[in-house]
Amino acid sequence: MRTLITSLLLLAASPLQAESNWFTEALLNRPDVRKALSSLDERTIVDEWVRLTEMPAPSGQERARAEYVRAEVEKLGLTDVRVDEMLNVSGVRKGTGGGASVAFVAHTDTVFPATTDLKVKRDGNLLRAPGVGDDTGNVVAMLELFRALNRGGIKTKGDLILVASTQEEIGLKGAKHWLHHSGYKPDMFVALDAPSNEIWYGALRIEMVKLIFTSPSVHTLFSRDEPTAAKAMAKAIEAVYDIALPERIEGIGGIRLPTINVGMLGGGTVLNAIPAEAWFTVDLRSADSSTQERLRAAIVEAGRRVADEQRVGFRIEQTVAAEDYSKALTKEQRLNHPLVQTAIGTFNHFRKPGSPPVIPMDLGSTDANIAISLGIPAIAAGGVLFSNPHQMEENAEANSIVPGVRQLIVLAVALTTH
Repeated sequence: MRTLITSLLLLAASPLQAESNWFTEALLNRPDVRKALSSLDERTIVDEWVRLTEMPAPSGQERARAEYVRAEVEKLGLTDVRVDEMLNVSGVRKGTGGGASVAFVAHTDTVFPATTDLKVKRDGNLLRAPGVGDDTGNVVAMLELFRALNRGGIKTKGDLILVASTQEEIGLKGAKHWLHHSGYKPDMFVALDAPSNEIWYGALRIEMVKLIFTSPSVHTLFSRDEPTAAKAMAKAIEAVYDIALPERIEGIGGIRLPTINVGMLGGGTVLNAIPAEAWFTVDLRSADSSTQERLRAAIVEAGRRVADEQRVGFRIEQTVAAEDYSKALTKEQRLNHPLVQTAIGTFNHFRKPGSPPVIPMDLGSTDANIAISLGIPAIAAGGVLFSNPHQMEENAEANSIVPGVRQLIVLAVALTTH
């Protein structure tokens, strides 16, 4: 970890990167920018944040949030406001021309079932509720970014595109659909899906597969010595976890790569018979394509080997397919791009006093992955500070959203007026 951070700090100090940083403190002195930055009211923003958090939106069931976002987008006066068949909501804040177009994207779905208690509890400065950070806080930050630009009367050369995406949590499906079918190909893509003190400029390789074992369904009284999908599943899970992983790469927040996780298990229909089918899912994530492909092959081989040993049937279903990154820019190109360097300059200007410098990481498990796979410069960043995503103990800092939105305002202006 220390070696990785040192290398990134040295890279960030290079003359090339200094030249590609479009953030300047002079932007902060522009009357329109000052007006936008001073227009934020924490109480109003947090009230909306609470309301949206308490609106259930499991992946594939985002309609209520999509309708809310669309109503708010229409108030902004954006052009080409759409809700597509995936329930992605988008609109365009037109520029005057001659500048880069930038998409700001936050996802409306959460990992929590619709029956989850989403009541937000205030604990001093903390907002506690499932989904309050990932990604509800960033949806609100995105809306407030565009509102503040309007309140300040800010005009940009390039277009700013607002996208509230869907089904991010189950394979980045909404963003993928939007990028492939909307007709827009932004010059840059900012996924608002990270804490406001982090910048990710990479794309983890993500793949999810379901390993399914089958056997004749025999009553318990006749099951002795018969092949069973349940036993095969158990042994296959153990075999998958026995796969040797390469040396660990660590990232911000305790991320450890590559990683293999068995997330779901199922099978059987009655208590007193061999299950006709037993299955489990594997979530595989790596930092590079070659490692991902090797580990996927090892997972499949482990399942097939166990099935043969246990004399049961075996098949695989792809639940989230790996993206093709053959068009992606190189690590150096991505790191040196003005999007990344301007984000570094902006976020370090606005970071909390006394906090560590914001260091870009070649990681990413967000909608930005899809843009990167298409060769579009992209980052994952954010407008709020939050902890424990995907856990019932998720929480966010209420007073982080105003400085978070301020840094997004300046980032948007810097990227589209250069």
